[in-house]
Amino acid sequence: MFKVFYKYSACIKICTNDLRILCDPWFGGNAYDGTWTQYPYTKDVANFVGRFDMIYISHIHPDHYCPETLRVLFKSYGEKKIIIADWGEGKTNYLSRKITSDGFGHLLVVKNNTIFNDTEINIIPNITNSVSDIDSAIIVSSKSKRKGVLNINDCIYNKSHFQQILELKHKLKIEFTLFCLGYTGAGPYPQTYHSPEIEREILFKKSNEKKNSFFDRYKKAVKEIPSIKRLPFAGKYLLQGDLSVLNKFRGVADALEVKEFDKDAVILDDGGDAFFDIENKYASRERTEFYEYPETIKSKSDYLWRTAISFTPTQSLLKRLLLQSIKRAHAKSECTSNCIYSIYTYDDPKNIKVIWSSIKPYEGKTPIITFNCRKDSNPLKVTGECRIHAHLFIESKALFAVLTGITHWNNYEVGSVFQVRRVPDEYDGKMQSYLNFLSVV
Repeated sequence: MFKVFYKYSACIKICTNDLRILCDPWFGGNAYDGTWTQYPYTKDVANFVGRFDMIYISHIHPDHYCPETLRVLFKSYGEKKIIIADWGEGKTNYLSRKITSDGFGHLLVVKNNTIFNDTEINIIPNITNSVSDIDSAIIVSSKSKRKGVLNINDCIYNKSHFQQILELKHKLKIEFTLFCLGYTGAGPYPQTYHSPEIEREILFKKSNEKKNSFFDRYKKAVKEIPSIKRLPFAGKYLLQGDLSVLNKFRGVADALEVKEFDKDAVILDDGGDAFFDIENKYASRERTEFYEYPETIKSKSDYLWRTAISFTPTQSLLKRLLLQSIKRAHAKSECTSNCIYSIYTYDDPKNIKVIWSSIKPYEGKTPIITFNCRKDSNPLKVTGECRIHAHLFIESKALFAVLTGITHWNNYEVGSVFQVRRVPDEYDGKMQSYLNFLSVV
C-alpha cells in the first residue's frame, strides 16, 4: 500500500505498508491569534484524521504547527513522535524551540533521514541563508517500488533547495508520483494595503494579480521538478470575526482553478477519506464544485490580543516599548536601503473603518514613532530620501501584545491584523522581516 489521504489545507496523511505519517495537522481555532478559521469546518477532528503513527511538521506557522490539534489527537490516539527538520549547527531551529516550550519536547525527532523497512523519509530544510529561514520539504518513498511523494508545503522557489530535492530523487532512484505543492498564498497583501470601501476596484485588480503570480510560481516548480501528478494544496483558510470582510480581496484561489492549466493536477475531495493511490496512480474521489463562501464569518471568541489584554495601553507606554523593540530588531536587520515605518494606533476596534474611509489615512495624523530599518543607520534619525515609507495602523492592545511577546508580527501579517499604506506601494522582503523581531523579548 502507498496512498496519500487529503485532510485539509496542508494536512495530508501518507500511508505505506510500514507506517502512517500525518503532515501538518491544523484544525484548531486559534491560528494566527484567532484570525483564521477552516472552511469547511471539522467538528470531530480525531475521527476525521484517523489513526497515524507519527507526525511531520514542516514549519512553525500555526496553520502547520497547531498544538491545540496535537493535544486533541494525542488524547484520542496516544502520544506520537514528531519529526522535524534538522537545520544543523549555526542555524536557529525555531520550530524545535516552540514545540519544546509547548510541552512536546520529549516527542521530538530532529532528523533529516529516517528509514522504516521499505519506507524512507527525507526532510530537506529550505536554507536561503536568512535569519528568517523556517520552511522544509519532505520526501516519502518506497525503496522497492521506486516511487515517492514530494511535499514542499510553503517553500518558495530557491534554486539550491530544488537542486537538493532533485539530487535526492536521483540518489533514491525514484519517480515523484505525487508532487504536493502550494498554488495560492495567504499574507496581508493586497487586502490590508488598500481600502475595502473606496478602493475596491484596485483591490480586485491586485488580488487577481496575486493569484496569477502564485500560479506562475506553481508552474515554475512543476517545470523544474518532474512528477506524474500534482496535488495543489495548503493556504486554504478564511478570515473570521471583524476582519472577515477582507476575505474577498485576499487573492486566494480555489484549487480547482489549477485544473485550467495543469491537466495532471488532482483536487482530492473534502471529507478526509479521499486519497491518491501512488502504486496505481489514481484518485479515489475528486472535488468538482467551486466553493461559495459566506460574506462574513462570526468567530466563537474574540481575537487573542483583545482577550489577553485587560487594559488599554497608553501611547507613552507603547512608545517606550517600541524604543526598546527597535534596538533589538535593528541588531538583526538585513535591510540595506532607507525603508521607513511610521506606527499609528487606535483604541476602539471600530475605528478601523475610519482608516478604510480614506485613501491616505496618515495625513494630518501624528505617529507614535517613525524609524528607519536600514541596518547601518541610526533607526531614530530619519533623514534624507527614503525608498519606501510604510504607514502602519494597529489597535493599541494588539501593539502591546506583539511588543511584549504575547503575539507575533508574522501572525498579525498573515492574519490581516494591521493596515498599511505604503508610499510607494512596493514590497521589500527585508523591510517586512524587520517587524518579526520588533519586540522586547
